[in-house]
Amino acid sequence: MSSFIIIGLLVVGIGFIGFVVTLQMKEQARLEKLRKVAMLNNQTRQVRHYLDDLPPQYQPKDMRLWLYSRLVGIHDELMKLAPDEKLVKRRSHVVEEMEKFQTSKQRRKAKPINDELLIINIRRLLDSFFTFIQQSKEDKKLDPDSFHKYGQLIGFYRYKLNADHKAYQARQFFLTGKLQEAVDMYRTAAGELEEIEETPEAKEAMNKYNSAADEIESDLKLQQQEAEAAAEDQEEEDGLDDEWNKFIEEGEFTKKKTF
Repeated sequence: MSSFIIIGLLVVGIGFIGFVVTLQMKEQARLEKLRKVAMLNNQTRQVRHYLDDLPPQYQPKDMRLWLYSRLVGIHDELMKLAPDEKLVKRRSHVVEEMEKFQTSKQRRKAKPINDELLIINIRRLLDSFFTFIQQSKEDKKLDPDSFHKYGQLIGFYRYKLNADHKAYQARQFFLTGKLQEAVDMYRTAAGELEEIEETPEAKEAMNKYNSAADEIESDLKLQQQEAEAAAEDQEEEDGLDDEWNKFIEEGEFTKKKTF
């Protein structure tokens, strides 16, 4: 076999190998792109879940605005990988929602923590959110100071969940006239935060629960004093009635004797 044929075969072989490698690289790039698109789509659902399902009392304004900004950023990444008209519209809606929230002066209403199952679901959501902010910090999507702040808040919210549930029960006792039970439950709510009582957020919440208990106790004492005063008045009135009846009976007896 001549050297020309051998060289030709080598060139063809090398070319074929190069072609196969190129195809493999393109396939890997395509799969990597699909993987990243799937990951980003999953993140959009995840962030939307935090925005929609974390109760307002566990989602301060700056945290919510950061979540909106992350959602916008994720849409931007998706549009670079797979431009789509629907993505443009969705991003636009998120921006509008964020701007409306940012300029709104209306205070969001806290969600009642009225069910044990709700507590479990919110705790899972908080755990998931903590993992998300950890990853965001590693990806440099969240600065260290904000990560520290949000991490501390999540730790506080895990305790406050149980406290808020007890406070809800206390409120129900109060509305149904069971004042002593309401006092005891507010004290229990404050007790749920004793492990973290040194944090400013816990101190504020404990003061709130204890103040509610003190106020109801004050009402209870006032009611007891009024009841005691009413009982004394009734006793005095009953005494006067007895004296009057006795006077009438003696008067009737005198009349009969005279007759």
